[in-house]
Amino acid sequence: MRSDRLQTEFLAAAETLRQLDGWPNPDNGGERELRADLALEGGGVKGIGLVGAVLALDEAGYRFHRIAGTSAGAITASIVAGIIQSGRDMVTLREILKSLDFRRFMPEGKLHDMMDHSVGHFAKIVTDAALLTRREGLYSGDYLDEWLSPILHEFGVKTFGDLVLTQTDDPELSETTDSRYRLVVYTSDLTRARLTCLPLDYLTYGVNPDEQDPVLAVRASMSVPFFFEPVHFEAREATVAVEVPGGTSTLVRFPAGEHTWVDGGLLAKFPIHTFDRTDGQSPRWPTIGVKLSQFTADYPTTNFRESAVALAVRCLKTVMNEWETIASHQSTVGRTIFVDNDGLSAMDFDLTAEQQDELFLNGASAATRFVIEAAKRGGVPRR
Repeated sequence: MRSDRLQTEFLAAAETLRQLDGWPNPDNGGERELRADLALEGGGVKGIGLVGAVLALDEAGYRFHRIAGTSAGAITASIVAGIIQSGRDMVTLREILKSLDFRRFMPEGKLHDMMDHSVGHFAKIVTDAALLTRREGLYSGDYLDEWLSPILHEFGVKTFGDLVLTQTDDPELSETTDSRYRLVVYTSDLTRARLTCLPLDYLTYGVNPDEQDPVLAVRASMSVPFFFEPVHFEAREATVAVEVPGGTSTLVRFPAGEHTWVDGGLLAKFPIHTFDRTDGQSPRWPTIGVKLSQFTADYPTTNFRESAVALAVRCLKTVMNEWETIASHQSTVGRTIFVDNDGLSAMDFDLTAEQQDELFLNGASAATRFVIEAAKRGGVPRR
């Protein structure tokens, strides 16, 4: 994959990072090792690029502590967490993702007819909305459950309780609830009109986080509105202490009832800030984000006049992309791997094997460059 020269440079950079930026593991005599938390962006089928980046970081010697993901990033994050929990080799990740048949997400029709590169074409099709008058989405999304559940079960993961970090995993682990899970998944709660962070926010739904199925959370996180049917979650009444400005907290009551969860990308497509510390202390290791797009330096100006449906689709795309793209560029570029997505749409579910391989290599190449550049800077930014 890499030339001999690039491989030598990559391995040298990884060793430099270990010496300069590594975490002194107290359980190993203070020996420095590369650790990181991961934040994986959503992006549909482009998520294959995440796999290439994760495996390149693993090759550099990084060991991952906690993983956050949205949509496609949540799928990959759940498998990475399961691999770590089971003690398997991270290279298992690629073979698992290769077994995912993207076409089965949309079994009822031609894929490009539903998400053509031309939004106008898509709008004309969706205006014939007889299907959407009877269902909440064009496709059920059930294939994800069928595919992902056996994989996580093989890793010994059936509930979020199986992904709880212990003092054995991390002797310096804080006892606070928001730091003890290896996996964090984001979904958008349309009922509450707010971002939901699972498993942490299960308490606001009156249920025990440790008893909940991570596959359900991932399924909710990838439920793109209009395309996939949302997840409906039955909450119990709950009263939870919520922090407010000034360092105090107040009790908030959450009523019982059914909640509708859809794609976390509506509100948090790139969860790079998930593991940032809020107590003013310096993190022991960085959070490395993997983003499925190149750093945008040249935004084209386009004018369009289309139907109201097409405008709604463009609004949806904007909500799920642009504001967060700008924010991530300004504040997190130093700890973000930008993977070239080859101009593919998140809904190009009929990717060829060659296109999948290209995305994987793009992810590996981007992470290779990231490691080399980080070594030159003396480390990955912690904040």
